[in-house]
Amino acid sequence: MKTIGSRSSCPVGYTLDVFGDKWTLLLLRDMIFEGKNSWLEWKASDEKIAPSVLSDRVNLLVEENYITKKVSKNNASKFLYYLTDRGLDLIPLMVELMELGSKYNPQGGSEYWMKKIKASKEKTIKELHQRMLAEREQAFSSI
Repeated sequence: MKTIGSRSSCPVGYTLDVFGDKWTLLLLRDMIFEGKNSWLEWKASDEKIAPSVLSDRVNLLVEENYITKKVSKNNASKFLYYLTDRGLDLIPLMVELMELGSKYNPQGGSEYWMKKIKASKEKTIKELHQRMLAEREQAFSSI
């Protein structure tokens, strides 16, 4: 497993240590825009992430407190993952990445989300934040 060391005090360096590969951002994309929150759902994504890489990135996000895990109510051998408050702070960044990628790759991306972002980026960010927070609260309210 990848461990984040403190090579420097640079905030950009820290951010790249956590999010500097495509897999981590794609996992977050799937959580935020597609509602995926389990290992098997991420594994089924179009990019075909290797199981070892998937496990490594999920564990890194848990260790760095961007996501948290909970045992599924329906299957005791399955974990479900939710954004923490720190993870919720990533929503505006992910919306910006979606918008930038769509600008330079117009045939890619979700038409649904791009329409919402173009209509009101701030409203879309708020909606995503509220949805992700509600899902987490629902999952943890039945402890």
